[in-house]
Amino acid sequence: MGQLIAVEKWAANLEEVTVNRWLHQEGERVAEGDSLCEIITEKVTFEYEVEQSGVLRRIYCQAGSIVPVGYIIAFIGKPDEPLPADVLERNARLMRQYRSAAQLDLEADIAQLQSASSPSVRATPAARRLARQEGVDLAQIAQRIEQSRAIREDDVSQYLQQRTADSDE
Repeated sequence: MGQLIAVEKWAANLEEVTVNRWLHQEGERVAEGDSLCEIITEKVTFEYEVEQSGVLRRIYCQAGSIVPVGYIIAFIGKPDEPLPADVLERNARLMRQYRSAAQLDLEADIAQLQSASSPSVRATPAARRLARQEGVDLAQIAQRIEQSRAIREDDVSQYLQQRTADSDE
């Protein structure tokens, strides 16, 4: 009976690996303990060792491919052994799930960056420019005016005048 070679979760935080290069080609005989391919993770590069002797019947990803944990990268079996029928479907489904999760992570990261770097206070460009020049946080001005409208340049000017008056006292 043949052996499917899958990317295992070798570390708790491992989500993906790069199959950097193949050390054997399809149709070649491999022995138990032989290095099949070179795997790169975020922390380590190593050679994946075969646990069963046989013929490398199929490689399911190209060298340089980034694949998620659980992805079937190869099949080792007898020379005449039929290939498992559902590997391509399983890998495609896993890759869709992985890409979907990665897209959600990316969107969350982008949203976090945008909320951190983009102002959450509505203000006119002139008001933003004056506030930036004077080192004023627009959120402080927003607390003093109606929240239903954007901060205008004259709001920033009034805030600056009030701040100067308060500091003179």
